[in-house]
Amino acid sequence: MKKIVCAVGLLLILSSSSTMAFDAIGSAFGNLSTARAGGMGQGRFAGAVGIADATSFYGAFTYGMSQYIDGRFKLGLISDNDETEMTLGADMKYQLWTFDENTNHPFDLAVGGLFEFLSSDGGSFLQAGFFSLGSYPVQLTNGRTLSPYGRLNLRLERVNPKHADSKSELKFGFHGGVCYEVTEFINIYGEFQLDGNDGIFFGADYRVM
Repeated sequence: MKKIVCAVGLLLILSSSSTMAFDAIGSAFGNLSTARAGGMGQGRFAGAVGIADATSFYGAFTYGMSQYIDGRFKLGLISDNDETEMTLGADMKYQLWTFDENTNHPFDLAVGGLFEFLSSDGGSFLQAGFFSLGSYPVQLTNGRTLSPYGRLNLRLERVNPKHADSKSELKFGFHGGVCYEVTEFINIYGEFQLDGNDGIFFGADYRVM
């Protein structure tokens, strides 16, 4: 019970920093990741769907660049107002804290950077920024792990319309969700996103390396 209370508290603390009204364009990909890095040489394929202000479908590949660093590439489709466009993104995270019996850290914590790009007939959209990501692994009686997580990001959004001046703005975004370890190789995710493209995201990843 203590672990669950701590996990819920973590999400509440992170979400309290993002109670402002969001009018950003937002992410097509969500977060769908805990703070824990996979490890050197580990690779995972993922698929996800976002049911938000704009609907998105995408695939991703994550690769462990070191024990504490993961890099991820994402490619998908996003649909809004009967228009469907291809979008791509990438992010990288570095795990600062690890929660286990050998440390005093209260949860897993990572920091990183993100990038997304979208081009359409009306122009292009680019966003790049930084994030902090916290998660808390709860060991279940069946031996699997349930990990609530929260991510807060600060990013620069740049809109380049074809027939108007470009505009750049700083925006905040928040993601809160949970990851369930189905097997040693498969995780499933569910989360909500508040960042301009508000909605819910679902996904799964499979370890291939």
